[in-house]
Amino acid sequence: MISNLRLPDFRFTKTTLANGLDVIVRRTGDLPVVAVNLWYHVGSKNEERNQRGFAHLFEHLMFEGSEHYPGDFFKPLQRLGASVNGSTSTDRTNYFEDVPAAHVEIALAMESDRMGYLIPALSEHKLRVQKDVVKNEYRQNYANRPYGLVGRTIAEAMFPPAHPYSWLTIGVMEDVEAATRDEVEAFFRRYYVPANASLCLVGDIDEDRVLSLAERYFGPINGGTQAKRPWVPDSRLSGHLDLRLHDRVELERIYRTWPSVPMFHEDDAALTLLADIVARSKSSRLYRSLVLGREIAQDVTAFQSGRELAGSFGIYTTLRPGKESATVRDTIDAELASIVHDGVTSVELERVKNGRLAGFFYALENLGGFGGIADRLNAYNTYLGDPARITTDFERYLRVTPEDVRRVAIHYLHDQPRLTLSVDGRKTTVSIAPLDRKIPPQPASTTRFRVPIPQTRMLCCGVPLWVVPRHDLPIVAATMVLGGGAGVQAGTEAGLAQMTSSMMDEGTRSRTSAQIAEEAEGMGTSLASSCGWDGSYVTLQCLTPHLEASLDLALDLLREPTFPEAEWQRVKGQSLAALKAERDNAEARAYREFLRVLYPQDHSYRMPIDGDQAGVEAIGRDDLQRFHQMFHGPGGAACVVSGDVEVDEIAESLDARLSGWSGPASNRLEIPLPAKAEVPRMILLHRSGAVQAAVRIGHVGLPRHDPDFTDVLLLNHILGGQFTSRLNAKIREEKGFTYGIRSHWDFRRGAGPFSISAALQADRLAEALDDIRVEVLALRDDRPPTQSELDDARRSLIEGQARHFETPSALVSRFAGLFLHGLPIDYHAHFADRLGAVSVESLSRVASSHIHPEAFVVVVVADSAIVSEQLKRLEWAELTLVDE
Repeated sequence: MISNLRLPDFRFTKTTLANGLDVIVRRTGDLPVVAVNLWYHVGSKNEERNQRGFAHLFEHLMFEGSEHYPGDFFKPLQRLGASVNGSTSTDRTNYFEDVPAAHVEIALAMESDRMGYLIPALSEHKLRVQKDVVKNEYRQNYANRPYGLVGRTIAEAMFPPAHPYSWLTIGVMEDVEAATRDEVEAFFRRYYVPANASLCLVGDIDEDRVLSLAERYFGPINGGTQAKRPWVPDSRLSGHLDLRLHDRVELERIYRTWPSVPMFHEDDAALTLLADIVARSKSSRLYRSLVLGREIAQDVTAFQSGRELAGSFGIYTTLRPGKESATVRDTIDAELASIVHDGVTSVELERVKNGRLAGFFYALENLGGFGGIADRLNAYNTYLGDPARITTDFERYLRVTPEDVRRVAIHYLHDQPRLTLSVDGRKTTVSIAPLDRKIPPQPASTTRFRVPIPQTRMLCCGVPLWVVPRHDLPIVAATMVLGGGAGVQAGTEAGLAQMTSSMMDEGTRSRTSAQIAEEAEGMGTSLASSCGWDGSYVTLQCLTPHLEASLDLALDLLREPTFPEAEWQRVKGQSLAALKAERDNAEARAYREFLRVLYPQDHSYRMPIDGDQAGVEAIGRDDLQRFHQMFHGPGGAACVVSGDVEVDEIAESLDARLSGWSGPASNRLEIPLPAKAEVPRMILLHRSGAVQAAVRIGHVGLPRHDPDFTDVLLLNHILGGQFTSRLNAKIREEKGFTYGIRSHWDFRRGAGPFSISAALQADRLAEALDDIRVEVLALRDDRPPTQSELDDARRSLIEGQARHFETPSALVSRFAGLFLHGLPIDYHAHFADRLGAVSVESLSRVASSHIHPEAFVVVVVADSAIVSEQLKRLEWAELTLVDE
């Protein structure tokens, strides 16, 4: 048990301003970064029935500019290297800006301005555009996504109509559409006020200074009042409910849900651990019986979801093709009955406790973002009024006994009313100086992050070792980088590299698949074998006391996998089922067709990493062994470690385990450069009933070692690489045609694809495609990148660099990439210098050299009845229709 682990000093201060705003400040000095995190205690639970979706709508409107910061909220911050985002749940709304430390004042100025001065800048046009964006988000994430309507169905069945949990956070589109400016203004003035908010700042800060800044910018704002807890009707089910939902999916799913308890209820922890024992991981009871043993399920998961007003306990199962749902239901019932009658063992309870405890430590690696330290301090303050619970909340899990787990299983699940939702597949088709807000704070000078440079050793087996020690938390991350990625497999063997990696944790000479899972989960160790285009990886993250045992486990996977036949047949079946289910995903279909058109028949990039059904079907166990022997040896390998380690000690530990490791040198095959298309092509894949169009546009791009890599990185930032890009400004912010649009160069050892991707409003598709093409042509020709755009993109990348080196896992990932591409060990340290050499002239040159609208391949997945006539009117690309 690792309960004797103790956190390092975790000091913070909490101050409540006169207007009711809580301000929490924690100083850390590891990175020149500050997490600015603001929670409002308002979510969809605070909406009336004619307001369903208002809280989420405000998540969008809050990014559209305020009185003293007109325009969108992203642009002033992203140019400074900030990471900016927000989210809405049933119970709260959060916003965060992870900024270089020099720019914390501008973040506070802008965050306070939208709290106090949003409404004067809220125009009817902004409201109209964001309504359309929200509706496109609903289409993309719910109406047009496999199983996307499940959440709404369960919410409406589990809670009575007057209960605020009976609708989803995204709301009801009719209410969103009907919202008037006066109505949304009233909602804002009620809930988005200091007395109903909590501000947290964590990072490289002077505590007195940032508290003074918080007082300066937030103090003058009218405090308002805290939100009252809504009245809710009794949400207990009166009896069992059995519902059936027909969806356009390949694999049937079963969702079984029981009413349980709210968050932090005395039984919340026991129910959470019960869910972990039942179906959290590969060593859980239902995974072993349904997925590993009887092989009737593709996956299974269980959870306790406690919210402020109520909670639910759920078990969700995806069936393998052709398997009977009745068998799954019977197995679930039998497993729960076993726990009711016989309880759980102390061994399995200890294992899931360790997993939960490790999760608490891992969550403290990140300062900001979703779930980082600032977010968690705000969560405990908002829900409990006590941010100090961040270091003690795990104690309630440690106190749970086997009898507690059995008791909650009896009280909340056994013979208790529950909802069963079956999703069928294709059986049917359905006192401070006055503040002048008109004068914003001046951004500080650009700050450069001093990237750590790994210390190196050469292991006795000839493998280089790169180590970045960090001793702030008792956490270690490590990866063994191997030369064999998907790029080295033949075009006819698509999926082989991925399948080989996915089988490495399914059994070794000394351990079975179940034993591997139990050992890792028992220590709270994250263990994975994975595959990318340019390499494969065996990775681990563990707590320091378990480093030696975790290394034993990881290196056993690396050196001694046996690819057991029984496990191979199961994993192969799961992979084939997943590929079949991928047909349900419009974005996945668009990407797959996009690659098929870009690359010739025998090219290793013609298929996604997971291959296709025919290719995976043809792979045999001997192919896995051959690939492993050829590419997973020490030739071309490296080990990268970061965290609570000393260099000589980890080198000695690895030498003891890797002595005698041998194998052939990794054979890096030449990856041919395919020819670009000579004329634009448009392929329409018909998807009956699709309410949105999934789109991929682009052509073959550049290899990682192209000398124009840095220029193209900046160019992409301007075109479509961030929220404030030209494409997003036009297609989302001006037109409201999409929830989001991005461009991306996939830099690999060979030339990966350049693509623009979006889910677009189907009835305006042709107009949107025209707009995209116009923006691309303008970037190349009549509206090339400006000095201002270059400066903003450059600053954003330079000042945002530190965020990519925050955790041991992030450090390991970054340096593993350097090794795979043969780049110098200090490459990241000179990132700013390379960006500084880019000019508007060089950007214009690479735009002309590397973006080719005349070679565009456009793949659209949509209902042809809605879009085909529109697309035929586009004269710049020849249309080909592919039936479903």
